[in-house]
Amino acid sequence: MLSKFDDYPIHQSAEPVFHTVSSDRNTYDRFWYNGHARDGSFYFGVGLGRYPNLGVLDCALSLAIDGRQYAFHGSRRAPLEPTDTSVGPFALHILEPMGRHRVVIEANDTGIECDLVFTPHTACIEEGRQTLRNQRHVIMDVTRLDQFGTWEGWIRYDGKRLKVDGHSTFGLKDRSWGIRPVGEPYGGGAPLAEFQAIHFNWMPIHWEHECSLAGWFEDGTGNQWHTDQCFLPR
Repeated sequence: MLSKFDDYPIHQSAEPVFHTVSSDRNTYDRFWYNGHARDGSFYFGVGLGRYPNLGVLDCALSLAIDGRQYAFHGSRRAPLEPTDTSVGPFALHILEPMGRHRVVIEANDTGIECDLVFTPHTACIEEGRQTLRNQRHVIMDVTRLDQFGTWEGWIRYDGKRLKVDGHSTFGLKDRSWGIRPVGEPYGGGAPLAEFQAIHFNWMPIHWEHECSLAGWFEDGTGNQWHTDQCFLPR
């Protein structure tokens, strides 16, 4: 199956870009963003995930304000064209790669709408590859990039319109892809001998003149098997 990406010199295998190298059902490609007012008066999160081997594309926006939470969720069959990042009234537009992104939710039955633009003010952080195995197979194999920035636009909810000011609304773009558990667990086969617990901390912070990221994974014994740390000027 050919797509627009096949006209670019970006192939990593002999397959068209549409076909994943791994047939693992948990293969995914995801956008996640957050945004928050400097004074703490509101917080929102946005997500879009493509699960090519499940044939699913889903999305969400969640807003926390005045002690309440408002949420929009959407899901569809994954389109055959990977550059199509729309789910019903929801659309994600990459205005500039590694640059500005726009999130739009048109009028719909939930009453939640938005038109938001994320503008980065740092370079991208490439986190180290995160690979986790159980006794049988790889259960997580992920690359992630992070980028700090600001948001501008508006969100409509519960009949109200929230202005999102680019001078006082900070946020983060989190792009990750690879293999990560999603949905139903694998079925059949002999049960594993033991459950492998993990502890994950991930802390992106906006400071006055710089941004920092600290993240790490620990196993059930407290052994830290992966870590990332970074400071970036704004």
